[in-house]
Amino acid sequence: MFIRLKKYSRKRLVIVHELEDLTYQLRFLFTDTLHGEIKRVIETWSYRGSIKVFHELCQQVTVLITCQVLLLTSFFPSYALGMVLSNLPKEANRKLASRSFNSKRTGRLVTQQPDPNEERFLQQVPEPLPIDPNQTEQVIPTPETEPSSTSPEVESSEVKIPVTQIKVTGSTIFEPEEFNPITEPLQGREVSLEELKEATTEITQLYLNEGYITSRAVLVDQKIIDGVVRIQILEGNLTKIEIEGTKRLNRSYIRQRIEQGVTTPLRVEELEEQLRLLRTDPLLENIEASLRSGEKIGESILVVKVTEANPFYGNLNFDNFSPPSVGSERFGALLGYRNLTGIGDNLFTAYDRSTTGGSEVTEFGYQVPLNAKNGTLQLRAVIDRNQVTQEPFDELNIEGESELYELSLRQPLVRNPREEFALSLGFSFRDGQTFLDFRPSGFGIGPNEDGVSRLSVLRLGQDYLKRDLSGAWVLRSQFSIGTGLFDATTNESPIPDSRFFSWLGQVQRVQRLSDNQLLVARADLQLSPDSLLSSEQFVIGGGQSLRGFRQNVRSGDSGFRFTIEDRITLARNQNGGSVVQVAPFFDMGAVWNDSDNPNRLKGDTFLAGLGLGLILNPLPRLNLRVDFTIPLLDIDDRGENAQDDGIFFSVNYGF
Repeated sequence: MFIRLKKYSRKRLVIVHELEDLTYQLRFLFTDTLHGEIKRVIETWSYRGSIKVFHELCQQVTVLITCQVLLLTSFFPSYALGMVLSNLPKEANRKLASRSFNSKRTGRLVTQQPDPNEERFLQQVPEPLPIDPNQTEQVIPTPETEPSSTSPEVESSEVKIPVTQIKVTGSTIFEPEEFNPITEPLQGREVSLEELKEATTEITQLYLNEGYITSRAVLVDQKIIDGVVRIQILEGNLTKIEIEGTKRLNRSYIRQRIEQGVTTPLRVEELEEQLRLLRTDPLLENIEASLRSGEKIGESILVVKVTEANPFYGNLNFDNFSPPSVGSERFGALLGYRNLTGIGDNLFTAYDRSTTGGSEVTEFGYQVPLNAKNGTLQLRAVIDRNQVTQEPFDELNIEGESELYELSLRQPLVRNPREEFALSLGFSFRDGQTFLDFRPSGFGIGPNEDGVSRLSVLRLGQDYLKRDLSGAWVLRSQFSIGTGLFDATTNESPIPDSRFFSWLGQVQRVQRLSDNQLLVARADLQLSPDSLLSSEQFVIGGGQSLRGFRQNVRSGDSGFRFTIEDRITLARNQNGGSVVQVAPFFDMGAVWNDSDNPNRLKGDTFLAGLGLGLILNPLPRLNLRVDFTIPLLDIDDRGENAQDDGIFFSVNYGF
């Protein structure tokens, strides 16, 4: 009854597909009897590292299923190869898994993205860097103080004025009682003109201390009646903003952002906050500002001189952050052009390809600012083409393709140099399919028999950034709600499909321990009460996820990851930038599935690694990094790739 093939041939593999199609048409189901028989058949074989043995097993199990029609009621044909692999003897299973071929993870291991968890967040948040001490310096020079008196000069300082009351008028900032400590000592006695001028100077200083550098108190020319002296407050205001130096960028882009800090009366701290934010804007290389007097007393004009940055930017990278099954080493490029139309928009594209050609990812994006608080609308498309190139499974022609289209809106509600709080709303549509020997074929339970899976997801996000002189906090949260829109995948519960709910959270702290030591800690958590398709599962493993294990080694409906790293600077260049850093680190994480998920997790689901990183910056914008990791837990499906040995590297050059 068993067919023993002597060598691999595509013709025989086609026969397998035909038999699978037949069994699917008959709607077979595995029974315990058949499952035990299949297992017995497989256990009679010993794995010899030959692709021939693998295909003999496929043929034998397929024929066995076909011949036992009456014992079965339903069967998922696309899962046949996965069932064979999952029931191999322990030694064979370990060797096959070490080559990263697993039915439940095929959809994942043909995905190139280095950190799928991070990829699901809608838009990037500002870098969690400590406040630069230079940013606390005054941006706008304090204008020269005009004389605090408009009265004619009195030659004799011996002239005494009987004062019964001092009235301070024109203030919208301070209550009258707040001037009493200055005015009461002068009331009820004779005072000199110099003492009255000193009082106006002290009142002016109250305004300066609160940041109202264009407001002042003046002793106006007046006739003193019944000993009542009047001090007038001239609260300054900004009447005009003049912008110089722009070439392509619309002046309204700068003016609208500066106006966020314009108050009446003018308070320089709020104005300087907006100028500091503009200094961090990638559209501008430099910005300088100064105040000058307007046409009337108390009026000011802000003169802003800007230097626009080069609109063209990019990045070249080479690393081993790709799954070994499609080629662990990859190279890529990012190219972008800022301020395409003069409104501050951003057009970018990225391309990554593994060295074996097994993975090609192309991304296009366009982002446009919506308002002065830096609300942004982003359109993004990602085209992913993958093929298993790792021997011996490259001969099976396992391929995967997916397309992601995403529209998102991010709106900061609070934004200043110290903190930022924003809300996000987005919609993602992902269409993917897998192939076996050039024929549509599904892997795992969830995609249909042609390997097609579609997701239409509504995402609601929140992020908060808090900076201080010693470090920064980042908190991110995102709710994902799967819908059935646009012919998304739907299955009977509890089979994974597009209808789901999940929450993804992230917290990160960057702490400056000393001038040469920076501590970085981060934790990620995903929770879901539903069975998820692979593209929405939480993933651990890899150079940017959990070091010590290969890329995307484990995935589940829910999971967590924690990493802590201490970056120690050993050498700096003449400009004070770090040239050599060492970074001891610890990574840990775990995944788990919903209890009803028919895709069962196998092997260890809790992983941890301890290692040391070496970071080099030999040239400006050139970053080299190598991580050496010792896995604290051993897993059965560890392979022979450098990733399995805990070695990860990256080379990045930005321009």
